[in-house]
This record gives sequence, structure tokens and C-alpha cells, in this order.
Amino acid sequence: MPQSFTSAFDFFSPAMWPLWACSITLLTLIIEKLKSLQASRILDPDLTEKIFESIKDLDIKDAEGIAERSDTLIGKAWAQGLHEFSLGGISLHNALTEASELALKPLKKYLSAIATIGVISPLLGLLGTIIGMIITFSHISAATGGSADKAALAGGISMALFTTAAGLIIAIPAIISGRYFSSKIIHYAEFVEADINKANYLYNHSLSKQKAKIDEKDHS
Repeated sequence: MPQSFTSAFDFFSPAMWPLWACSITLLTLIIEKLKSLQASRILDPDLTEKIFESIKDLDIKDAEGIAERSDTLIGKAWAQGLHEFSLGGISLHNALTEASELALKPLKKYLSAIATIGVISPLLGLLGTIIGMIITFSHISAATGGSADKAALAGGISMALFTTAAGLIIAIPAIISGRYFSSKIIHYAEFVEADINKANYLYNHSLSKQKAKIDEKDHS
């Protein structure tokens, strides 16, 4: 059997099928996460500044309307949070925080699946390695007169090497991409938290100034 054909056979052998499934699944999940975690889908700094201006003027309805017109995840979340705040019974900080946390939570979807692939791929590769070595040693033990079939021995060793390499090749990008996506979500959460704190500060500061003016008029 030609060497190139043997290599191709090992590449698509039954021992490689689980690893192929892992690689295809991983690629699909990475593409999905790259799309869902695009900054333009999550945040709109220009829109946030407009909301800040309305909050600074204590015009919560206008801020809610601006947020509702946004196509971003946080924009829609803030529209809900501002609406809840306008109904009363909850602080602006808590309303925006709860709405933002609910909006960001789905971004973690599939991260556990990516992490799982990163863990099981080397194990599947190791399993293929063990099977390949079992095949190799079984041919050696079955050989008579020390004349083991070299092609059969090569096939077992080749299976062991292919599955080991494939398991590592899949696991490395799975681990890297999983950590990258996790850090990206954390970055978004920190960015949103800073914006919430700013919005809360602007509102309370403007409210204090308004009360101070009213008290000044009452005393004059």
C-alpha cells in the first residue's frame, strides 16, 4: 500500500472520527462566538453619551427613548432598566445593573462546550494512541519467528501518532479561544459597569443640584 494512501487512511480512520467531530464542532462554536461578541452588537459609545446627557438633565423618558432606538444589546437592556427605574421602587444603579446582567448572561453560551472540547480532545487522542499501540503489540505477539508484518506495525504506530497530534491540535485552539471569549465578556461587563456608575453619578449629582436650587429659592 502506498505511503500517501496509508497516511490518508489514518487521517480518516475510525479512531479519528470523534476528533473530527470535535474539530468541526469547535470551528462552528468559534465562528458563532466571533459573531455574537462583536463590539458593534454589544455597545454603542456614542449612544451611551447621548443617554448620559439626558440623565444629566434628569430626563429619564428621553434617555429611555434613546436607548430603545439602539440595536445594541446593552442599549435594549438600558431601555428596560430605565423603564423599570421610571416606575419607581428601584434605584437607577440597580435597575441598569440588573438589566445589563440579564443581557450579558447569554453571551456565555457555548463557552462550557468549548472548554469541554479542550479537555476531552487530548483524552480522545490518548485513547487513539493506546488503541494504536495495542494493535502494534498484538501484531508483534502474533508474529512467528520474529517476522512481524511491517505494514501492520506501521499502521498501529501511525494511528497512535495521528490521534495524539490531532487531539493536541484541537485542544490548543479550544483552550485559547475559550479564554479569549471569556476575557472579552469580562471586558464588556467591566465597561458596562463603569458606564452604569457614571450614569448613576450624573443622575444623583444633577438631582442634588436641583434640590439645592429649590432649597435656595425656598429660603430666599
